[in-house]
Amino acid sequence: MKEIWIVCLSKELKKYTDDQLLKYLPDSIVNRALRYLDRGDFLSFVTGRLLLRKAILASEYSKFSIEDITYSENGKPSIDGFNFSISHSNGYVVLVFGANIQIGIDIEKRKDVDLKFFKYLFTDLEWNNIIQNKIPLDKFYWYWVRKEALLKAVGCSLKELKELEVYDNYGIYKGQKYYLNPFTFDTEFNGMIAVDKEVDFTCKYITLEALLR
Repeated sequence: MKEIWIVCLSKELKKYTDDQLLKYLPDSIVNRALRYLDRGDFLSFVTGRLLLRKAILASEYSKFSIEDITYSENGKPSIDGFNFSISHSNGYVVLVFGANIQIGIDIEKRKDVDLKFFKYLFTDLEWNNIIQNKIPLDKFYWYWVRKEALLKAVGCSLKELKELEVYDNYGIYKGQKYYLNPFTFDTEFNGMIAVDKEVDFTCKYITLEALLR
């Protein structure tokens, strides 16, 4: 069974300064973090890297570090067979990881958006399913988290979003099947994992204090 590691930033941020959060990260990661002008983006990036650091240390890949991350042509990150995916939204940061699997995760807080600005990302069939739904926004998020998780798992670019076929519990990209695993961690959010093997997942809540050790 694999774990989804979840941090709720809003519960703990007041306890720590930026220097304390950056203390356990290498200079290359710190320099990248400091480029973020938006504090929310800065905190999400730093927390994601702290989660990844913790996951690596707890795995058989402990000889590696977060400085060993390599990226595919489309930006999919990995560390020598150790695959991971990070997502963040409105105060939450989540991580899923494992060796020798292709995996992607996405979380989204459900909030009002003007759907017409997203039409170009969906096929005609998907778009009709969204706008004809009793609650179009719910169907929009149903599609969005599945497509985002699958996009991260396969490592394709956003311009290929229409090529990702998604259904209730699986998705397909270029003929390959990926399993879709919804997970619940907050009633206001949608959470989804895409993985190329059948795997069970459980949620594990991590505190910032546990990451800063």
